[in-house]
Amino acid sequence: MHHAEDDVTLTLILPWFPILLGVGVGGRLLGRTRGLFLGILSALFWVVLVQASVGPAVWKDPWTVATIVAGAVAIAAMGRWSGERPIDQPLPTTSAEPPTDVNMIIRSDECLAPLQQLSAAMDQFDDWLDEHRDDSDPWPKFNELVRSVMYQCCKATHIKPYHLRSEGEELVPLNEPDPLVDIEPLSARRGIVGHVVTTGRSYVAGDITQGELVEQLARESQNTMAWCFAIRQGTSPLGAVVVGQLGIAPDRNTPLLRATERLISQFWCTLCEAIRSRSAVQDDPVSGLLTRPAFLRRAKESLRDSYQEGEPVAVAVIALEGLRELSDSGRWEVADEVVREVSNVLRRKMRMDDRVGRFDGSRFLLLLRRVDSELASLIVAQLMSRLTGVCRNHGRWHGVVEVRCGVAGSGTERPDLRTLVFRALAQCRRARLENTPIASDLGPISVMNGAVV
Repeated sequence: MHHAEDDVTLTLILPWFPILLGVGVGGRLLGRTRGLFLGILSALFWVVLVQASVGPAVWKDPWTVATIVAGAVAIAAMGRWSGERPIDQPLPTTSAEPPTDVNMIIRSDECLAPLQQLSAAMDQFDDWLDEHRDDSDPWPKFNELVRSVMYQCCKATHIKPYHLRSEGEELVPLNEPDPLVDIEPLSARRGIVGHVVTTGRSYVAGDITQGELVEQLARESQNTMAWCFAIRQGTSPLGAVVVGQLGIAPDRNTPLLRATERLISQFWCTLCEAIRSRSAVQDDPVSGLLTRPAFLRRAKESLRDSYQEGEPVAVAVIALEGLRELSDSGRWEVADEVVREVSNVLRRKMRMDDRVGRFDGSRFLLLLRRVDSELASLIVAQLMSRLTGVCRNHGRWHGVVEVRCGVAGSGTERPDLRTLVFRALAQCRRARLENTPIASDLGPISVMNGAVV
C-alpha cells in the first residue's frame, strides 16, 4: 500500500514540475492575459496526463484529488504571474512596424552610404566608357575619373595612377606629363611601390600587420604615401595607384578600401579590354594601320577640328601597283611583307595629329593637317622616295611593285572628307595613266631623290 501511494505521488510530480517551468517561460514571453490562458491549457493537459497514467481510480482518493486541483491552480497562476511586467516597462507593440531607434537609423545610414557611393561610381564609369571608348588616347581622361571616384568613395586626395610600361621596369603617369618638367620614371621593382606592384599586396600607412620591413620601405620613399595598391589582370600587373592622403581612418574602413581597390582595378581592366576589342575592329591585321571605316571616322574628326581652326588640309592616296600579281601567283606572304614594310614607313613619317589608314588591299590613305596642296606634295615626295626604295627591292620581293600617289587639298573651299578622298583617288588614277609617281590637284609632279621636280 505504501508503495502504491509513492507511485501515485511520482506520477503527479514528475510531469507537473517541467510543465510549471514551461508555463513560466511562456507566460513571460506572451504577457499576463495570454500567459493565464497558456497556464489554464497546460493545467488541463497535466490533469489529462495524470488520469491517463493512473486511471479513473485517481479520483477516488480525496487527498489525490486535492493535490491535482492544487497543482492545476498553481500552473494557471504561474502563467498569469509570469506574464506581469514592471510598471515602467512598456507593453509589446501590436503595430506591424518595429519600434524606431534613432541611433539604429543613423548607424544604418552610415553603413549604406559607402555602398551607395560604390554603386554611383559604377554608373559613372558606365557613362564615361560610353563617351570615351573610341578616344585615340583615353588614359588621361581615365586618370581624372580615377581621382574623382576615389575621392567620392574614400575621400582620397593627391592620387597618382601609373601605367606599367611593356618592358615591365618603369611606371609612367596616365596623364600626359608636362614637357617642361623633367620627371624621372618610377621604378616598378624598387621601393614601396615596386613591392606593391611585384607582390600585388596593398600598402596602407600605419597598418602594423604589414611588418616592419614594409614600413621601412615606405619611410625610405621620397614622397609621403597613405595608400598604394596594384592594378592586376589575373596575375599580370598593369599599373599602380598611389594615394598621398586619406580623409577616412583606414583601420576602421578596411573593407571600403579593399572594395575601392577592386572597383578601380575592374574599371582599369575593362578599359584595357575595350581598347583591345576596338583595336581588333579598327586596326588592319596585316598593316597595323586603321581600317577604312576607322580612318574615315578619325579623319572626319580631324577635318572638323582643322576647319574650326581655319587650317588647310590635304588628303593623299598611295597605291602599290603589282601587289595583286604577287597575291595571284600564290605569294601571299611576300605581298603581306611588302604591306608591312610600307606601313612601317608611313607610321614613322606621320605626325601625331595626321591620320593614316589602309583603304583596300593595295591602297593607303593619308590625311595631313595644316598643309596646302603644294606643301603636301613636298611632304609626299619625300615619303615616296623612301617607299620607292622599299618597293623596288626586286631581289627581296622577286617581283615588280611600283608606288604611285594622288594628292588633293582643301584649297580655299571647305570640302567634306568624302569629296577630298574622291579627288585624291582621281589624282592617283591620273598618275597611273600619265605614268608619273605623283599627281596633285595642282598638276603632275616628278620626284627625283626625294625632291619635287
